Amino acid sequence: MKNKSMLKRSFLLLSAALLLPACSSVPGVIEQPTISIQNIGLRDISLTQGTAVITLNVNNPNAFPLPIKGIEYGLRLNGHPVASGDQVQEQSIGARQEVPVNIPVRLDFVELARLAPVAWRERRLQYDLTGAVKLPLIKVPFQRQGGVGVQQ
Repeated sequence: MKNKSMLKRSFLLLSAALLLPACSSVPGVIEQPTISIQNIGLRDISLTQGTAVITLNVNNPNAFPLPIKGIEYGLRLNGHPVASGDQVQEQSIGARQEVPVNIPVRLDFVELARLAPVAWRERRLQYDLTGAVKLPLIKVPFQRQGGVGVQQ
């Protein structure tokens, strides 16, 4: 009897895990949160490394709270990977609320120095920030690409 109960429970959990991502595209069931990048700033700078803080705005359009389990990310400059990580950051986003989520990203200045000649010559530095906010059963991706001018 105990085995049947455990089997039913396992089947229900597996069914929910498989169906929840499909429900995210069905209007009126679960809407996928939207993610935008609010800010990228620098802090804790030394001669060899620094920390960039990327602030994401995560908007929950649903009528119930959503728990965030973590964030994974990668940062490329001029096509070269300069930072990546998988950060556990548990918090809850209230129903129909938007919250800022800060991601500290360690930057290695030695790697960045290798990019300096190209950035100096082209007067431009291209960036590509990709990642995903992890919810209990799905990941919500984000990406931002752009460029910044380099002055003499």
